[in-house]
Amino acid sequence: MATEKLCASIRNKFKTDSAFGLAMGWVPQKVSKLTSGAYIPKIGEAARMSQILGISLDELASFFAE
Repeated sequence: MATEKLCASIRNKFKTDSAFGLAMGWVPQKVSKLTSGAYIPKIGEAARMSQILGISLDELASFFAE
């Protein structure tokens, strides 16, 4: 499932979703929506996420294409 892959990528880099949210400059509610599949990031956010998580933008996009 896409959210499982995203959560795994976040946990590989950060100990908590909150730490990821801080790195992104997001409130906890936005991170929660993202990891539950209720939010799809805008292209600029996705680019920043890929940099922060150390994965390609193509790999990140594949999480949301499933």
